[in-house]
Amino acid sequence: MTIEEKMYAGVERNKRQYGDAIARSFGLPAQQKLITRSLKTTQIAISRLSIGVEQLGMSAQIPVEDTFVLAMYLTDLEYHELWSGNRPLYRQGYRKDSIRIVNLIDAFSALVTAPHEALTFYIPRQSLDEIADEAGTKRVSTITFTPGIIDPAIVHLSRILLLALARPQEVNTLFLDHVTLALCNHLVEHYGDHAPTLRWNKGGLSTQQLAKAEAYMTENIADNISLSEVASHCGLTRAHFARAFKVSTGTSAHQWLLDQRISRAEALLLSSEEPISHIAVATGFADQSHLTRVFSRKKGISPGAWRWRHRA
Repeated sequence: MTIEEKMYAGVERNKRQYGDAIARSFGLPAQQKLITRSLKTTQIAISRLSIGVEQLGMSAQIPVEDTFVLAMYLTDLEYHELWSGNRPLYRQGYRKDSIRIVNLIDAFSALVTAPHEALTFYIPRQSLDEIADEAGTKRVSTITFTPGIIDPAIVHLSRILLLALARPQEVNTLFLDHVTLALCNHLVEHYGDHAPTLRWNKGGLSTQQLAKAEAYMTENIADNISLSEVASHCGLTRAHFARAFKVSTGTSAHQWLLDQRISRAEALLLSSEEPISHIAVATGFADQSHLTRVFSRKKGISPGAWRWRHRA
């Protein structure tokens, strides 16, 4: 398949979607992705790419934009070439779980030599700037590291997101905020052009702030609330709130809310005759299967069996 054929193969493939720059350069159809919604200026997109035999050869050139793209390889790739303009920039292989990051301010294309899979993170510079500003850190001008390294923290966060991509209907905003914020902070702190200078208090929330946060999440237990919403309710930035909440409670806001949802589900299982599917939606889960998975993981028993046992 020629570059032109890859660029124009089918009407559906030419419909632009947010964060599709890499997939589009390979002529891939719309990819399943997760997109944050809490940043004010721009968002971060995560997608899983499956590169098949149809994509072998030189890819189309990726449109230039000031966006970092992090790729973590999900399969071994014996040899790969990344081109900048008309010259090869990297010629090497990649092990499973190894990573590479580029800024699309240069015109990139790739010579694909074998089918492979990768998890990609589309991170516009504006999103990093916004995170730095709200955290009180200096903005970074670049993020660089040796292509092909394996970073355990990125592997861990990627594994979490792969599970989320498998069930996107169950992903809530608070969870996605936590994971993407952790990823961006890790990139800046370990691969940015300078170490951050923190300005926030490293202690926990005040008693009043903690009460406000817990009350807000409890009142909105069935809603898909974001980390920014809870932080704003407490008069804090998202990054400050996330760190301080964990200091105060020993857990993330997402896990705290998940525990409250399970507790609310237990109460409804005992006190009502509502079907489990209705209880799932009322307590903020996507559906009955979502509630069953989380409930069984935390309690070691399904909601139906738990209800029968405690009502017997």
